Amino acid sequence: MGSFKRWLKRWLQQKKPWTEHTYVALDVESSGLDPHSDQLLAVAWVVIKPPVIDYASGRYYLIKHDQTELKQSPVVHGLVSKDFIDPTEPAEVLRELAKVLKDNVLVCHYIRLDWGFLKQAAKQHGIKLEPLARFDTLAYEAQRLKRHQHHIARGELTLNACRTRYGLPEYNAHHAFSDAIACGELMLAQRYK
Repeated sequence: MGSFKRWLKRWLQQKKPWTEHTYVALDVESSGLDPHSDQLLAVAWVVIKPPVIDYASGRYYLIKHDQTELKQSPVVHGLVSKDFIDPTEPAEVLRELAKVLKDNVLVCHYIRLDWGFLKQAAKQHGIKLEPLARFDTLAYEAQRLKRHQHHIARGELTLNACRTRYGLPEYNAHHAFSDAIACGELMLAQRYK
């Protein structure tokens, strides 16, 4: 009976208007694109209670990892070995994230990548991440564009390109914290439009 009550509670929560939910806009930086063979390097998030982004809730962590596996990371997001002098243990970050995500909606730009790394890391550390739902700003924008045009050109779905269509300012890309904020702002713009 307990599992049915939990399911019913979650189902009722999901039926609320979108403005009554709490969202967690999140971004990760990694040593590559494969959650099974590459490493999580940085995680950042910010909490949103529409229409407000709670910047004080923002968190940014550099994750302890095998520093010999940075691969192309310095080229993509600028993280180099010296950035990891005092990194945070992955389990510590994941426990805090689990609390923040509980019964809230996870928001990412291309959630498949971010969620893949989070799930893999959580599994390795025996931590359960249970967001109420997941919202992908990239997938939302792709569907919107497909309804209005026949072809989506290369580069039209980057975070900055999507933000530009909504009149949002350009941020430095590939920093987990600024990308988390940029994603949260984009989600609000998408939903209010």
